[in-house]
Amino acid sequence: MICENLGINKDGVLTFAGRDTVELAKEYGTPLYLMDEERIRHNCRVYVNAMKKHFGETALPLFASKAASFKAVYKIVMEEGMGVDVVSCGEMYTAKNAGFAMENAYFHGNNKTDFDIEYAIDCGLGYFVADSHEELDAIDRIAGEKGVCQKVLLRITPGIDPHTYDAVATGKVDSKFGSAIETGAAEEITKYALEKKNISLRGFHCHVGSQVFDSDVFFKSSDIMLEFIKDMSEKFDFTAEILNLGGGYGVKYVESDPYIDIEANIAQVAEMVKS
Repeated sequence: MICENLGINKDGVLTFAGRDTVELAKEYGTPLYLMDEERIRHNCRVYVNAMKKHFGETALPLFASKAASFKAVYKIVMEEGMGVDVVSCGEMYTAKNAGFAMENAYFHGNNKTDFDIEYAIDCGLGYFVADSHEELDAIDRIAGEKGVCQKVLLRITPGIDPHTYDAVATGKVDSKFGSAIETGAAEEITKYALEKKNISLRGFHCHVGSQVFDSDVFFKSSDIMLEFIKDMSEKFDFTAEILNLGGGYGVKYVESDPYIDIEANIAQVAEMVKS
């Protein structure tokens, strides 16, 4: 079955997580979005347990706000021990008002405004994930005005084709996101970030794409990023504290879509990192 929490009851009515959808529609009206809290918690625990088992207690899987930026969902993923990715002030505001610890929030996006940056710093944001020199300049300036040294990760493009839809392929050399290793841009922006007075560079992020079923894509990108980190250490005497590996495993929409063993994949990446 594609979705385990869907079913048909004795009256021939579609059920979701055991609830009669017709009765739910009568009670709440339509359109109605249904979410299975038990399933969400289960999915969170798969990642949290696997990450801590294979990477250690400091490992932190992040929930992508773009999946469902609702207060109730933020509360669930926070309770399950996850951090959060945000891409807008709206997502940040919602997460913060749901009680999310902002030190575990990472702010992505390649077109952050000064307002976005100022709001994020005022919220106590943990990390900016920066895409460009211009963004680094803005973060450095605004952080300086506020008397803080802001933690930053750099978004790096590993040059990977994720074999997914072009619209959600983000790891190619010519991606509009991040700085490419292959062109030398990643090295140059690393040097630039390290020179900023009010920025504390803590590591690197990459994102290969969404709706990815080919697990080798994640293994290859991990290998490329680890080699890049080693190279930056040798050239700039910089030790990256954080490697944030991004990308979305494929959602099973049809029966022919393959099953993905999340823990096995995390274990393999961990083995690569440790070696």
